[in-house]
Amino acid sequence: MKKEVLYLDRYYIGIEIGGTNLRIGVTDENFSVREFEKTPTTALTQAEDKIDFLINKIEPYISKYGKSNILVISLALASLMDKERTHIYSSPMIPGFEHMPLVALVEKRTGIPVVIEKDVNILLLYEIWKNQLPKAGIVAGTFLGTGLGNAMCIDGNIYKGNSGAACELGHIPLPDLDAGCGCGKRGCIELLSSGKVLYHLAVKKYFCPVEKIFHLHGKEKEVLDVVRYCALAIAAEITILDPVCMVLGGGVVEMEAFPMEYLINKIRENLRIPNPRETLQFIKASGDARAGVVGAAINASLKTDILSPQHKML
Repeated sequence: MKKEVLYLDRYYIGIEIGGTNLRIGVTDENFSVREFEKTPTTALTQAEDKIDFLINKIEPYISKYGKSNILVISLALASLMDKERTHIYSSPMIPGFEHMPLVALVEKRTGIPVVIEKDVNILLLYEIWKNQLPKAGIVAGTFLGTGLGNAMCIDGNIYKGNSGAACELGHIPLPDLDAGCGCGKRGCIELLSSGKVLYHLAVKKYFCPVEKIFHLHGKEKEVLDVVRYCALAIAAEITILDPVCMVLGGGVVEMEAFPMEYLINKIRENLRIPNPRETLQFIKASGDARAGVVGAAINASLKTDILSPQHKML
């Protein structure tokens, strides 16, 4: 039998599952990326057995680095989950990926500790680490991608809320909007402000690639309205929380010619004078494609209570 190699380093396997892309990689304990792979999330969406799909993605890394050298498997998910972060209830962007004890299922198949967290919380942890943002007070982040994601850290800790469903900014209801949302409710602001809306405009009206919509049609009212509704949601959160700073990111923000100045101006217009309108600091997210994988490792590093006795001794 081949003897498993015992590396001096220990590793995290990080997986970010967003509405558009699935990213998986390996980082060491200093969060340096050793492996990275990106595939469309549609592969998971189309998989009949979602757990089998994930295990098939994970196992090659376990084989390469050695089971005893993997500290934690950490997943970042665009899903609603319980406060204890063991079960996922729903994944609006991934039909069929719901109502399952995800942590237990993956741990049983791999024999390695598993943690899960909402993807936007993971992305915010990454930006706090990357930009060396202050841990004291509230740092909030909005990530405009396939949906309208939002996260908040208080004194360096992810705020989950009483039930684990805090910071669902995209699912604030709007009056006179009766359309159904993937979350199961009706009238959510995300229905007017998300990458899905831009995709619909690009394909159905402007007949252009969605990634070019701001470059080619960025002055059109319908396109700017997507950004404006995002600004209104963010302004509401800032008015309530008065955070230390606000991180703005996501795939839509990274698009060519995205009107960042317009977004920030629309947010400020809807804030109280003089504060926080004049004092709030805005930070553009790094746009690092590996942020979710690294952020998942950062989150895992905070969960030392789940490490096996073997790993704790090493």
